[in-house]
Amino acid sequence: MDFTVKPRRSLIVYLYSMKQVRQLKRFGLIQYQSRKQHYVVLYMDEHQIPAATTKIKKLNFVRKVEPSYRPDVAMNFGERVDQGFFKPTTTGAPDDDDDEED
Repeated sequence: MDFTVKPRRSLIVYLYSMKQVRQLKRFGLIQYQSRKQHYVVLYMDEHQIPAATTKIKKLNFVRKVEPSYRPDVAMNFGERVDQGFFKPTTTGAPDDDDDEED
């Protein structure tokens, strides 16, 4: 019995009203909801994203739907440091000579 990791992705759903958040539970796991900024982060399998996006956009309380781009971003920064894209800055402590009162 082999364990395979299913590719998963988040959907960010912007809402007009937070009253209907419970209706979004049928599409996937509600990972986070912001009552102040009126958005919900849904977590679901990658292959369900296109179908769920079209269904969620049709709901009348939904303002906008965006997929998460995090799986598309390369998170291996070690190679970039070796190539010199990130140059470390060596700065000492700031000089506070001007503000001193004697």
